[in-house]
Amino acid sequence: MPDPDIQDSIDDQKPKASFLTRSCRRNVLIGLSVIAIAGGGLLWRDSHADALLTRIHHGLVICASGKAATTTLPSPTAETSRTDKLLAELPLPTPEILDTSSLPTMVALDVVRNDDGKLAIAGNNALPLHDALKLSYKRHELVMLSLRGIPATEVVKELRATGMRKRAVLMAHDLMSAHDALEADRAVVVAMPVQSASDAHKAKLLAGRHPYALYLPANASSSLFAAAHRDADAVIVYSPDPSANLLATQKLLDEPVDIVVTEHPDRLASMMDGI
Repeated sequence: MPDPDIQDSIDDQKPKASFLTRSCRRNVLIGLSVIAIAGGGLLWRDSHADALLTRIHHGLVICASGKAATTTLPSPTAETSRTDKLLAELPLPTPEILDTSSLPTMVALDVVRNDDGKLAIAGNNALPLHDALKLSYKRHELVMLSLRGIPATEVVKELRATGMRKRAVLMAHDLMSAHDALEADRAVVVAMPVQSASDAHKAKLLAGRHPYALYLPANASSSLFAAAHRDADAVIVYSPDPSANLLATQKLLDEPVDIVVTEHPDRLASMMDGI
């Protein structure tokens, strides 16, 4: 019978069995790496995916329309194309270092077809829609695109190609065009004009779980504003020149509005700063 002390010494010299085998440790490391990559991807997606709704929830968005929206767009010349090609090769600036003080937060653009049948922006010498969206992406702008009879599927294709799906609102002008826009992409916010509580209810049923916005007239009742704010993801309204009727503009801003479309964004911003 071996000496107990000698046996204990032998046992102490034996290599201890590892809690995890080498294969298990490798699998654990791989699993942790996958989780880290997936988590990073989700964080990146969340930081970019809901850019429109995130900005809305952080405060009122002023959307420039008319000439105020197209003034800073370049003309579609050959020189512009070469310049844009050079810009595309440069790293995109981050919001912290991009000077956007002179740019609107959001622009409303009418989508048309140019002479070549391609999608373009109205009122700016038919600048291609693709180029306008790329510029908005670089500027970290939001866009509201009025379809005007253009198939929503074609517009959505350009939004996807330029990374602007979650920074855009498709503006429909009736329930038929709204239905087409909703079907084109389940992630793009679709705005529908409403004049009454009945219209708002129809829009809600049509949208279902799709993110949508309601476009109300400036003189809508407070109850309609409240209902739209309760049901829709965003409430949009058009504001005339604020300096022409300060009281009406002030009353409008007192309503639960998320996006104000105006041809005078500077005047509206100045008025808001003075409130």
